[in-house]
Parts: sequence; C-alpha cells; structure tokens
Amino acid sequence: MFKFAVIFVHGLIFICATLISLGGHISIAPPDPSRMPGVIFTVFAMFNLLVIISIFVQLKVKKVWVFLVTVLGLMVLLYFLPHIVLYIEDILRG
Repeated sequence: MFKFAVIFVHGLIFICATLISLGGHISIAPPDPSRMPGVIFTVFAMFNLLVIISIFVQLKVKKVWVFLVTVLGLMVLLYFLPHIVLYIEDILRG
C-alpha cells in the first residue's frame, strides 16, 4: 500500500508540474515577447527530475514521516517555481 501511495502521489505531482509548464505555451493569449521559454522548461524539467529521484528514495527508505515531509516540500517548491522562473528571467535579461 505504501508503494502505491508513493507512486500515485509523486505521479500526480509530476503530471501537475508538467501541465503547469506546458500551460504557458499552449495558451490562446498572445505570447509575451520578453519571455524566455527555455528557462521555464529547464526549471520544470529539473523539478520533474527531483520528483523522480524522490520516488526512488521514498521506496528505499519506506518511512511515512519522510514521505509526508518530502511531499510537503515538493508541493511548496511547486508553488514557488513560477516565482523562481520570473526571478531567473530578470537576472538573465540584465
């Protein structure tokens, strides 16, 4: 049951992050000319890689409290990822 919960929750986080990253590019709104699409794809690809690594760590450790802390941390990071992307874009623009 723990293995199913770990894979299911991390799968939902992975899918949610992927949809958020693609949502800005598959939009009916006109694109922002100052946006850098490479930044958002890179940040969300790194986040999804972190989610995949977290799955393997959780299946190896098998502790519920570590699982809960990790999922909470991933959700907080997912919330702050758009802010991080905007910050990195501002730095790259100079």
